[in-house]
Amino acid sequence: MTGYRALTATLLRSLVREPVGLFFSFIFAPFLVLVLGLIFDSGPDPAFGGRSFIEATLPAFPSLVLAITGVLLAPVGLLTLRESGALRRLRLTPLRPSTFVAADLTVNFVVGMTSMISALAVGWAVFGVTPSGNLVAVLAAAALGLVAFLALGYTLAGLYPSAGAATGIGNALMLVLMLSSGAFVPLATMPDGVQTVMNFSPVRHFANLIQGLWEGQPWSGLLLPTGILLSMVIVFGALGSLLFRWERA
Repeated sequence: MTGYRALTATLLRSLVREPVGLFFSFIFAPFLVLVLGLIFDSGPDPAFGGRSFIEATLPAFPSLVLAITGVLLAPVGLLTLRESGALRRLRLTPLRPSTFVAADLTVNFVVGMTSMISALAVGWAVFGVTPSGNLVAVLAAAALGLVAFLALGYTLAGLYPSAGAATGIGNALMLVLMLSSGAFVPLATMPDGVQTVMNFSPVRHFANLIQGLWEGQPWSGLLLPTGILLSMVIVFGALGSLLFRWERA
């Protein structure tokens, strides 16, 4: 337990000292909500069922950021540690792989949830947007989705050859996630073919789950997105554990 705590603190300090990681980890989500809200929030809009832009889309923004944390920030951070030789040095200690993975996931989880909560706080403080549903359920769904995408990120980290590849492919994935999340354009306004493709996007189901709970829908009516995220946790969690390695093969 002492090793886990010390390593968690070390990884968190390392993240905070790196400007790019600090921005995307803590500042990007609330900044995105603030900027997009100021630009597009012009009052009730028929495209959003009579709600304002920020009222209709607020939960989707931090959901997207949590997904990006999993598929971009987590694998890039892990591969950077591997390429720097830090993981090789840790391998020479009594530290077990499971302890490192637990510490790394803890840091990414805490950072992701902090980012989400700060984004929702901006929506409330600046734009007066509050949930119609249970906020605890919203945060629980966010935690589930974050774990699912972190599991996916660990699987990707085991497949990527380098941190550079993780950055390049991760940025491309980030663009795909943004376009398929439904956070920026109402799904109903898109062509039928695009809507069909978006139904296969895991981040779209993540956003649907959080948005549904935010609007007061019961969890029993959101079993499909919940099942998809749970399946991601199981499948990619197992794959990520199998593919983890201390140094490049």
